[in-house]
Amino acid sequence: MSILDVILLICFIPALIQGLKKGFISQVISIVSLIAGVWMSFEFSTAVSAWLAQYVEASEKLLKIASFAIIMIGVFIILGIVGKSLEGILKFVMLGWLNRLLGVVFAFIKTGLVIGIVIILFNSLNNSLNLVSEETLAQSVLYPPLKDMAYTIFPYLKEIFFWNA
Repeated sequence: MSILDVILLICFIPALIQGLKKGFISQVISIVSLIAGVWMSFEFSTAVSAWLAQYVEASEKLLKIASFAIIMIGVFIILGIVGKSLEGILKFVMLGWLNRLLGVVFAFIKTGLVIGIVIILFNSLNNSLNLVSEETLAQSVLYPPLKDMAYTIFPYLKEIFFWNA
């Protein structure tokens, strides 16, 4: 195990803690609520701002911003209640441990994806600037699989950078 592997493992420690603390359902709900909130806000902010204009005198831009925020907050609240209800059901049927265990797995996957993006950026820089030798990177236990995963999941990022990736 190289120093690079130790650094990569240290990056996974917060994922372990977060996964145990928040659990799977809470983490999934947070991602889903963000995606759904943004999508619904874009989709319905025009209609909500038109409805608000009947009751509030403000500029169209301000009404649009307010309606976007109202929709986002509403989605967060509703999905937060759904998530807490699901967590309560899991605790009731004594599957809270499964929620925590899957939370760790999900947190590791999220962290792996983030590290993968960093690896793509690093590879682009490293090919141009030779920061770390290819031999050092190849000796790492974690770097090659994380790099392969990143290039598999994010193949289009390779093309975004003008450096050789």
